[in-house]
Amino acid sequence: MPDLVTITIDDVEYKVPNGMLLTDAAKLIGIDIPVFCSHPKLDPLGACRMCLVEQDVRGRWMIVTACTIRMAEGLKFRYASPAAVQAREDTLEFLLINHPLDCPICDKGGECPLQDHTLQHGPGISHFQEDKVHKAKRYPISDLIMLDQERCILCWRCIRYLEEWEDKPQLSLFHRGNTTVVDFFPEQPVDAKTSGNIIDLCPVGALTNRVSRFRYRPWEMKRTKSICTHCSQGCNVRLDGRIHQLRRIVGRENMAVNNEWICDKGRFIYAFADAPERLLTPLIRDHKGGELRPAGWEEALALTAQRLAFTADVQGPAAVGAIGSAKLSNEAAYLLQKLMRSLVGSNNIDHRGGAAVLADPRGLSAIRDLDQADVIVLAGVDPAEEQPVLATFIRRAVRRRGAKLVILHPRQIEDTRYPGLYLPYKPGEEGALWDRLSRALLQEPKVQARAARLPGFADLSDSLGGGAAVDAAASEAARLIVNAQRPLLLYGPALVSGRHAAANRASLLNFALLAGCAERVNYLAPEANSVGARDMGLLPASLPGHAALAEPAGRERLERQWGVKLPAEPGLGYDEMLEAAAAGRLRALYLVGSDPASQGPAGLAALQKVDFLVVQDLFLTESAKLADVVLPAVSWAESDGTFTNLERRVQRAPQALANPHSQAAPDWLIFTELAKLWPAVTGEARSDGKKSKRKGGDATRTWSYADARAVLDEITRAAPMYDKLGWDALGDEGQQWPAASLPGGPRRLVIPEPRRAAQDVSGYPYALLTGQVLFDDGGLLRPTEAAAKVAAPAAVGMNPADAEAEKLADGQMATVSSLAGQATLPVRLDATVQRGVLWIPLSLPGAPAETLSSAEGSSGVGVRVRIAAEKAG
Repeated sequence: MPDLVTITIDDVEYKVPNGMLLTDAAKLIGIDIPVFCSHPKLDPLGACRMCLVEQDVRGRWMIVTACTIRMAEGLKFRYASPAAVQAREDTLEFLLINHPLDCPICDKGGECPLQDHTLQHGPGISHFQEDKVHKAKRYPISDLIMLDQERCILCWRCIRYLEEWEDKPQLSLFHRGNTTVVDFFPEQPVDAKTSGNIIDLCPVGALTNRVSRFRYRPWEMKRTKSICTHCSQGCNVRLDGRIHQLRRIVGRENMAVNNEWICDKGRFIYAFADAPERLLTPLIRDHKGGELRPAGWEEALALTAQRLAFTADVQGPAAVGAIGSAKLSNEAAYLLQKLMRSLVGSNNIDHRGGAAVLADPRGLSAIRDLDQADVIVLAGVDPAEEQPVLATFIRRAVRRRGAKLVILHPRQIEDTRYPGLYLPYKPGEEGALWDRLSRALLQEPKVQARAARLPGFADLSDSLGGGAAVDAAASEAARLIVNAQRPLLLYGPALVSGRHAAANRASLLNFALLAGCAERVNYLAPEANSVGARDMGLLPASLPGHAALAEPAGRERLERQWGVKLPAEPGLGYDEMLEAAAAGRLRALYLVGSDPASQGPAGLAALQKVDFLVVQDLFLTESAKLADVVLPAVSWAESDGTFTNLERRVQRAPQALANPHSQAAPDWLIFTELAKLWPAVTGEARSDGKKSKRKGGDATRTWSYADARAVLDEITRAAPMYDKLGWDALGDEGQQWPAASLPGGPRRLVIPEPRRAAQDVSGYPYALLTGQVLFDDGGLLRPTEAAAKVAAPAAVGMNPADAEAEKLADGQMATVSSLAGQATLPVRLDATVQRGVLWIPLSLPGAPAETLSSAEGSSGVGVRVRIAAEKAG
């Protein structure tokens, strides 16, 4: 607890924390000093002069700004004196001189500090009679934010946020006197990826949201505390809705997760929640080649249950599979795998980025560990694109606390501008880079004595080449990490997926053991519920709570809870199911929130071979267009659910909306109703007159759920680390499940298995780099009109030197080819891309990256490509 000091306000003594700002100290004792420029998340400035008070300075009372004075013993102030009151009143009168009287149409009306302070502290009349100074109105500073310069009171909050948190000074003050305005620099509009936070910070209606502008009055909206589901950080938000529509999203404070910031994707991309093109009713295809037609739930579910059960009965449970999504809630993921295992009798259950990614299920230790780290290693991740709010914390650690960055990435990502080291590599060379760093570690005297005591050291040292020379960059990086007091190593899915996933993981963990930071190696999961989907057992060889399918104890525990014998044979993963479908071995497939058909020709061809396809989704996706049954689901805003973020924090997402004109249903309810039909369909006679071998009656006894919270109650019993994480216990800010619930990483050095050579790639000189960008052409972004304006360009990024060698110019159309297919895209010269690498983001129109990389499965790691100018005609 901070030391207390005695101060005096209006002749009354108070004890307040030493060093606290006067505005904050006064609030603790019940005195609310008005402010505009001051904000607890920004550095003190004293620009607006709204907080004026009197202070005794060496016996003279002087007018001072309360928001810049820190508490010390014996300070004396006057808040309610005539001089202080008059000073604040004068400040407001000056601010209002040129402020427009457009409160009735201002988005800020009803929640505006200027209105509130004028009512409490302002003059009753104005002495101003001259014409107001007019400035630009409806002035866009980006494709997402509108500025009204007349409303601006020059508090500097927007300028300071971009400088202090984003480290992008993209706004400033221009001109002088009463013509001063906030503006961006010529031809450099605001493009920071968390820029929308300046809208929340603005104390007046000067900055407004171009997506939600004029769509609400604040006092008319229903406000629901929730979370963002666009990435794995799980930033806390507030959903504001009215008349069954989501009108806006604003940030909500949770110091453990997102402070109070959210990224622009989380703020502006939400039209999918109530888009008119949403599925409203189930659809059925009466025969192959026929059209989808509307149907009732009873008919659609009965057909789904009958065909899934029939296929499992006749072809065997291994002929049925289900692919979920890391965007599903915990409750939906849990029930999907339960349905497959307990009713269908199959472990063919996975999600994209599931079994193919050999990640540590414990994720990040804690987001706020970034605050204390002195060296942060970013390996194969780009937080600025993948978790933008996390990226602001990393920059804060670098700029405010002197942390150093070590970045390993095929592209020179945005954060390579900071002090530290950048070690480039080509996709497919991840393991070799870690081995290089390990060799560098072995030359550090500090490491040699400790490493020699590690089991397996001698064998690993021999395999690495012992005293072989290493390059200066690897030596410097190794030295920086091993000498750090609090290093933090963050890696992404690209590092532990693909054909070399196991070897790469072994090389990574070897390095961590040698460096003495094995417990500070953390996986950055990519999607909203990547961690939760694994926790729920949405994997072919893992049960809820990460119980290995091969271990009888885990199976038996669930068999007792579910009242059914579970299959013990591991199932097929995501890529394996699509391969089996293409080969005719997988006859029925259930897709939930997954769209393989939009992810390249291989997925499309596989789905076309399936005898019976069920798709459960928000929209009529490319996969849904091929389905025999389409089941309309609801979004995260329309149903209760929980999600587990990248630091294992389980958070609530309560229902905020309901569409009275839609028959769409929550995923958990669809699974529940489907399970209730199982006894009837499994009791029916087979078409050949034989009795069904599948038993559904006993298994469905455990499918009586009144709501999503009841499903979570069952999860707390099925997954041991969730045992204290019921709905009420989570509260508004969520709870982490303890990392100690699972065993830590290995304590033995291992020789990585030989990295399998790829197929013959002669004639394919480039490595293909794919990855996420914040704004792409994903299905959830398309309903938001503004998304198209900020989306990443559909292009292939190429180093200028490579482009010159290939005789390609910027903007020229070129054909990129791999063993799996080809795509035609404009060339974009990009010096951040390494030589020998072509960069194509995922989820672009036409899925070019997915098309080219499908030969390596969904990971897309290690694909070789070539490029040539598009042939005329």
